[in-house]
Amino acid sequence: MVTGPVTRIVPFGVFVRIEDRADGFQGLVHSSELDESSGDTVEVGDALTVKITEVDIARHRISLSQTRARTTRADDAPTTT
Repeated sequence: MVTGPVTRIVPFGVFVRIEDRADGFQGLVHSSELDESSGDTVEVGDALTVKITEVDIARHRISLSQTRARTTRADDAPTTT
C-alpha cells in the first residue's frame, strides 16, 4: 500500500504517483477501482492511498486499487471480543 498524489485524470480512471519524486513511477487506478466516496470528487493533487495490484514490466504498467486498499486496511484493523 502506498499514498501518492493524483497526477492526471482520464475518462477511465486516475494516475497516481507512487514514488516520492517528480519523475517517479505512476500507476493507474481504473474507475472501477476508485472508492465510491472519491468517485467524481478526485482532483489533481489529491493524495490517495492505493494498493499495488499488478506490475507488468513488459508493458511498463502498474495497476492500483483504492477499493482494495480500503478493504486491506479494514482487514488489518484490530478486533475486539
